[in-house]
Amino acid sequence: MSQEKYAPIPMTASGFEALKAELAELRARRPAMVDEVAAARSQGDLSENFAYHDARQHLGMLDGRIQTIEKTLTRAEVVEESSQGVVRIGSRVLVRDEFGEASYEIVGPTEGNMARGLMSVAAPLGSALLERRAGDTVTFKTPGGARKATIVSVS
Repeated sequence: MSQEKYAPIPMTASGFEALKAELAELRARRPAMVDEVAAARSQGDLSENFAYHDARQHLGMLDGRIQTIEKTLTRAEVVEESSQGVVRIGSRVLVRDEFGEASYEIVGPTEGNMARGLMSVAAPLGSALLERRAGDTVTFKTPGGARKATIVSVS
């Protein structure tokens, strides 16, 4: 079976470092979770041992997150943050729409976090903003229909 080559995942340097830190923290937590599974397992009949099943589930979720981060980091391509007035990954963009103005940092597809003002290039607005300049108006799709936003500034 041939090994598939996957496309690189663009991300900011800060997003790359945050993933590395999360991976280190999860790996540090794993031994205690393995001990928790072992302790719960020693409590008797596994078919009715809810503590064991709960501990196994938590360990499985932790292992899944570790694997996801490891795969993301192996495919990560840290993008240089030099916008020169053009919206790219790493740019800070101020946009105005019918709801007012909002500022976002444009980030890679795995870094988006709207609560922190991180707009993923995979999001409809993030995708529409790419390679545009201040003064440009973009149209993007939302569940409620097409919307427009104007780029006020790019830095």
